[in-house]
Amino acid sequence: MLIELVRVPSVTGTARENDAAVFIFERLSELNYFKKNPSHIEMVPTPLEGDETRPLHAVLARMMADVPTRKTVVFIGHYDVVDVEVYGSLAEYAFDPPELAARMAAEGYDTDEFIFGRGVMDMKCGVAIEMELLRDYDNNRDLLDVNVIVLAVPDEENTNCGMRGAVRRLADLKRSGELEYIAGIDTEPGEPGLPDSPDQLVFLGAIGKLLTAFYCRGIESHVGNYYKGLSAALLSAQIVCAAEGAPVRADPIRGVCPPSWVCLENRILSEGYSVTVPKRAVAYFNCFMTGKTPSDILEEMRDVAREAGRRTIDQLTESHKALSRIGYAPKMDVPSEIKVLTFSEIWDMASASFAGGELALRIFVSDLASALPVTDVRDKGIVILEKLLQISGFEAPFVAVGFLPPYIPAKTSLDGLPASEALLRAIDRVTAEACDKYGVTLRKEEFFAGLCDLSYLGFSGDMEDMRRFAKNCPASDKIFRIPFDDMAEINMPVVNLSACGHDAHRRAERLNRDYSLRILPELIVSAVRAISEEWERR
Repeated sequence: MLIELVRVPSVTGTARENDAAVFIFERLSELNYFKKNPSHIEMVPTPLEGDETRPLHAVLARMMADVPTRKTVVFIGHYDVVDVEVYGSLAEYAFDPPELAARMAAEGYDTDEFIFGRGVMDMKCGVAIEMELLRDYDNNRDLLDVNVIVLAVPDEENTNCGMRGAVRRLADLKRSGELEYIAGIDTEPGEPGLPDSPDQLVFLGAIGKLLTAFYCRGIESHVGNYYKGLSAALLSAQIVCAAEGAPVRADPIRGVCPPSWVCLENRILSEGYSVTVPKRAVAYFNCFMTGKTPSDILEEMRDVAREAGRRTIDQLTESHKALSRIGYAPKMDVPSEIKVLTFSEIWDMASASFAGGELALRIFVSDLASALPVTDVRDKGIVILEKLLQISGFEAPFVAVGFLPPYIPAKTSLDGLPASEALLRAIDRVTAEACDKYGVTLRKEEFFAGLCDLSYLGFSGDMEDMRRFAKNCPASDKIFRIPFDDMAEINMPVVNLSACGHDAHRRAERLNRDYSLRILPELIVSAVRAISEEWERR
């Protein structure tokens, strides 16, 4: 099954991404259970915002227990993979593991222990295991005593539109009263979640992520009159220096610290070459979260912007003084302060200025978002923000702070809730079995740090805080919809039981054959049984 899945070249964002959904749906539909219950397997439309013409579907297959019960375990996995450009001359073999193996063996790799190919580890192995679990359950109806849902989604390597869209269907099924979700299980590979670990891995949650965005507006000037303007490029560079890797911006928890902020984009926004001091720039950062909220992060962004503004004015002042001492004649005419405001404050000002008020502005922005061409979702957000700034009339220089997609909430099973405690006891039983039966050490970690769809299997935070995120992400309902209400409806404890391999997203991506295809499937069956039993004891 793994080899067949890998042979479907479902690269994120391509026309063939959805082919994997068709394959999974057709193969699972062959099982006797789904022949008898065809309504229990479905293709759920999960279009990417702004690209609704390209079909994208999640496959949701639910196999009910023979003895009626509401207890339901939800398995998730993504079928999309990253591109194969990194394979170079071997790209034509990237989706054919047997063909690729001979060529990797010639380079000295062990092709007995490992299987090579794009997606073989991240994460078509996990999807194949989940599909085969349904096959085993179909053949042996006494295998488990719970309902099992397998949810295979697209777009995990992009903005998680597959999982975000499928959550609504999970919530609808729960609202019907037929199902009670007692656990969510992902089978993402362990290496991206905790690089360089010598042990096999079990994750009890998934780290959160915000994309913190800083929009800088300076003052135009000819470069010959540099000190009559204010460079947005300098301002954004100061923001990067103030924020990149800053220990105070990290979010440690229980003695473990993820990386601090990492700049993913820092660029001047211009129409082309010009000898004009740049007036527009944008920088945005990967911001990992374990306990901080969007409101917390927004206040930190204000601090960063203020500090960068002070550094910018200081640098201009000091450099002008130094140049004046060696013959530079023009005077400096730079504002003494660079203002800081949030994206939501820009919205409020635009609403006050727009003919017809806030309702008319919402319609205008919705139409604008729909009319934008298919492009990077972050670029769409900047276009919308600049239109709001134009309407508001707010004067430079300033830094506007807010968020761009994606937003991935933190999710942990170490929350003390009875359902989570039941899951933790079950995982303790599985780790003991791995050691006693297979001689395998399963290392437990709280957060999968590589970001994954588990984050969307629930929400138990402050809904007002989530609304603050939405208000500070331009046209979030149009370019990046998060179903917070549905997430709260399905909230369940989660665990990631990891396949084992190396070099995800790289040329030598490979899967450990023995652990991933022989041992892990057995541990997953044990995990479902233990979760069911511990749930009854909660």
